[in-house]
Amino acid sequence: MYSFSGPAEVRGFYQKIRNILQPILIAIFIVAPWIYINGKPVILLDIFSRHFVFFGFTFFSHDAPLLFFLLILLILSIFIITALFGRLWCGWSCPQTVFINALFNRVEKLILGNYSKRHLFFKSEDSRFKKIRICAVYFVFLVFCWILAHSFAAYFIGSEIVTHYIFEGPQAHLQPFLILVILTGVLFLNFAFFREKLCFLVCPYGRFQNALIDSNSLVVFYDLVRGEPRGKLSAKSVDKGDCVECNRCVTVCPTKIDIREGFQYECIACGKCIDACNEVMQKLKRQPSLIRYETGDQKKIDFKRFRLALYGLLLVVFSVAFAWTLGHRNPVEFAVTRAHANPFSFRNQDAGRFITNQIVLHLINQTDHSVRITLVLSPKNIADGYSLSTPASELELQPQQDIKLPGFVEIEANRYSSQNNQLNLVLQSYTNSLSKAIQFVRIQ
Repeated sequence: MYSFSGPAEVRGFYQKIRNILQPILIAIFIVAPWIYINGKPVILLDIFSRHFVFFGFTFFSHDAPLLFFLLILLILSIFIITALFGRLWCGWSCPQTVFINALFNRVEKLILGNYSKRHLFFKSEDSRFKKIRICAVYFVFLVFCWILAHSFAAYFIGSEIVTHYIFEGPQAHLQPFLILVILTGVLFLNFAFFREKLCFLVCPYGRFQNALIDSNSLVVFYDLVRGEPRGKLSAKSVDKGDCVECNRCVTVCPTKIDIREGFQYECIACGKCIDACNEVMQKLKRQPSLIRYETGDQKKIDFKRFRLALYGLLLVVFSVAFAWTLGHRNPVEFAVTRAHANPFSFRNQDAGRFITNQIVLHLINQTDHSVRITLVLSPKNIADGYSLSTPASELELQPQQDIKLPGFVEIEANRYSSQNNQLNLVLQSYTNSLSKAIQFVRIQ
């Protein structure tokens, strides 16, 4: 039975910013795969078709270097952000944190009440009314997870296909429907039960952040000098620190850690404990920022650190490499493979015997406009007696078109020699030409 009351609510400077930022992020996360620019989705990660779109740029599986550079640039950006600002991504922008804090926690508060009421609610005896309210929370969670599952799927198969599935109903597309049901179930288990445990038990970022931050990185910092020794407000001692052991910083923490124990990898730097402590300090008329965002060495962020210079240099190098590779990318890419079913055969014509090889041509138009191409054999192959027959000899490829076409190469048997059996197929477009080599084979 559901029994987690979640973190306590808190108000303050940082939470005001989060309350503005997180609805915007939720809208971006959900709507991004449904937005099209110049006929292409903003983001598409079609792994099954090996087709990827990032903000207007389309990549295919053979664009491995470009995808590699993109991945490296993303990793280096995370390294730089973490070295400077610690885990601010986790606490402020990560979809897991954003959806839990701005959506699912609000559902709990709306149905079950604030933290104090929830705490008493889960300690109360079981009753029909209690089960009904918990089931209401489950139901709303399930509806939200069903919606999120469709948007999540749209990132990988495209929003047009998802919309097509929705309008035609599950009876017409049973397999995708079952996949969406499973995905909804996984999201439901995550947001209903696993929650922030994902951040420090599954997500690798929380584990390797210790290798990315140093003493000058920004973290959530508890001022030991000011705060210690702790003591209840009612305790009489001239040596007491400012911390009155109200434990407010613990009750508002999503991961239920005590920031006063020092830096911990479970901390996602959400800033809730900072606002909670400032709220208490204000009531006690004491100086704020007993808990605050601060560098480990309590100095200004130094942008001249060696690791930042190294990360920055690598970022520039890989950015230049990405730009150069993208600029020298062929508008039309093609591959030649031998047909598996019937790669070679003989035929007789006019008292002559011909050797025929069947090939498969894979053509991809990587531009946003149609391209007219011709595919021919090299002059040397033609001089040796080879001939090519294929629909791709003259063809107009539509924007982003990805097709496979058959082809036949043949030579008269008495002209064939193992010394001249390398074929060079030349694809010519309006800008350049590409050549692919393949061996011509014959039956022994």
